[in-house]
Amino acid sequence: MSDVRNSDAPSAPAPSDPQVQYVQLVEGKRKNGVGVAALVVGIVAAALSPIPLAGMAAFFLGPVAVVLGIIALILKKRKKGMAIAGLILGIVSCVIAGMMTAAVSAGVNAVDKSLNAEHTVEYVVTTTGPASVSYWTGGGTSTEDVTGDWKKSITSKDLNITSLTVSGSYTDKTASVSCDILIDGKSAGKNTGAGAGAHALCSGTTWKK
Repeated sequence: MSDVRNSDAPSAPAPSDPQVQYVQLVEGKRKNGVGVAALVVGIVAAALSPIPLAGMAAFFLGPVAVVLGIIALILKKRKKGMAIAGLILGIVSCVIAGMMTAAVSAGVNAVDKSLNAEHTVEYVVTTTGPASVSYWTGGGTSTEDVTGDWKKSITSKDLNITSLTVSGSYTDKTASVSCDILIDGKSAGKNTGAGAGAHALCSGTTWKK
């Protein structure tokens, strides 16, 4: 008995290779805690920077915000927005604090210079008769009796506040007196009085010439 094989019969198909699908996972950027810290410190520094004296804290907090901001920017796969904001606020706070410190320092120096500057004060009295004059010398009050117009010039660093008083005769009902204080050539205060016991009081300050 012979084995007959049909060569024309179709052969079974070979199993195909399974298709392999590659899925690429996209990792989102994570939160940046250092950036948040930089933003918070930068906000505090910026808020304090315009305030005199308190703004001195910005000289410390500002650089801290800058350093934190730089560190946050270096970190990979982290959000950068807050880090940039904190970095900018840190720089701005240092600039504002520097400007305010310079302004305050200039103001203090101006006041100190005004208080310690040497000023020339001239006391001027006019009177129609005998009068008593009292004026401030910087170290105390000095009094003189005059019979007519009178002037006194004093140059000193201690004349921050000046005063001049003139009183006429109580027996002369037609008496007339006046006083004037000149500080560095500018009138700082004038006054007049008339009648029996005519009285005039003038005062001035070198702070407002």
